Amino acid sequence: MKHLIAAACAALSLGAASAALADGPVTATLEQPQSGHTKLLAGHAVFRCADTSCVAGYAPDSSGTLDACKDLARQVGPLSFYGQSKPLDEKSLAKCNAVAAAPKAATTASR
Repeated sequence: MKHLIAAACAALSLGAASAALADGPVTATLEQPQSGHTKLLAGHAVFRCADTSCVAGYAPDSSGTLDACKDLARQVGPLSFYGQSKPLDEKSLAKCNAVAAAPKAATTASR
């Protein structure tokens, strides 16, 4: 009986450990580069964006979904790549970009 309880505890802790290990970085590639560095919240993750790259170093699994992609695209514009453990396919990426903010035009100071 003791061995059965020990085996059950081991199985439960391995299951919890694998769920915790499922979280990971999310990366996105912007179609239009941004000027400067930006830090923003999208899809339950904190993204750091610079040039054409946005990365959330540690994010829950829900951050790799289509809804999370849409959340980021609304803020930074169209994306050419979005993914966590596996990237979104072309069809999903097109749905994501359908809600994307218009890319911000670069402005120059005039006298």
